[in-house]
Amino acid sequence: MRYNGTLKYQTLTENEQVNEYGEPVAAQVSWSDPVPCSIKTNSDTRKGKYEDGEFRMASFTVLIECVAGFAADRVKLERLGEDLGEYRVLSVEPLVTVGRIQIIV
Repeated sequence: MRYNGTLKYQTLTENEQVNEYGEPVAAQVSWSDPVPCSIKTNSDTRKGKYEDGEFRMASFTVLIECVAGFAADRVKLERLGEDLGEYRVLSVEPLVTVGRIQIIV
């Protein structure tokens, strides 16, 4: 597979820790190491506006090599040196016959 970008997925630490007072400690959010991927644009527009500026409305299809148990709620995408942003994962579909995972954000 030819790669044109990288994907970082959000991971949470286990919430089974307690502090010295016996209170649960909040889960910590961190990002994975960059995973090489192939990114294809479904739609991309910067027409979204709000009072102080504008925002990007985009959707991408991402292909990565099969990773056992891949499950993520949020990903950060970068393609050819351009930061595409942070997105919520809409669907994850394993493509078993080609050994890839298709992620739509």
